[in-house]
Amino acid sequence: MANIEIRQESPSAFYIKVHETDNVAIIVNDHGLKAGTRFPDGLELTEHIPQGHKVALTDIPAHGEIIRYGEVIGYAVRDIPRGSWIDESLVELPKAPPLNTLPLATKVPEPLPPLEGYTFEGYRNADGSVGTKNLLGITTSVHCVAGVVDYVVKVIERDLLPKYPNVDGVVGLNICTAAAWQSTRRRRSCRFARFIISRSTPILAAK
Repeated sequence: MANIEIRQESPSAFYIKVHETDNVAIIVNDHGLKAGTRFPDGLELTEHIPQGHKVALTDIPAHGEIIRYGEVIGYAVRDIPRGSWIDESLVELPKAPPLNTLPLATKVPEPLPPLEGYTFEGYRNADGSVGTKNLLGITTSVHCVAGVVDYVVKVIERDLLPKYPNVDGVVGLNICTAAAWQSTRRRRSCRFARFIISRSTPILAAK
């Protein structure tokens, strides 16, 4: 589990280190931080580093590992001194292994016991089969494309739904606030989506 560490030089200068083994951190100040900024751990920036960009916490040799989240995200193209800005031109991505060299998942799991004594909220068809309302939900990560979702819903209702009688409808799950990837707004949108889905899909319940 990541142990996020926030270091600051003053109330207005911060960087975030995600994992204890990371050798880079992220500058989070608006407009970045200037060369010469110092932190309590002795780190001094050798150049201006923009907001959201990486700073080297240690000297990283050429071809050395660049570590973030406790994982290797790339290799240094050249020597990178401590306190330097690490932009994408200094990072060589790891090479992906050929697919035919990867191990195969051959383990067969034990079968699960059958579900007995459970019901779900649904309906019974005339032929004795059962089902639930079959809705297609379309959502986004930000509010700025809500109009696109509304348009897509109209096109699907007009052009596609008549071809699929097994689909009861399509709904747009628009987010009401901007920048939904912020944690609070993301949780709110997820709760909203779960609420809609819970009204349209099977819900298991003990008898």
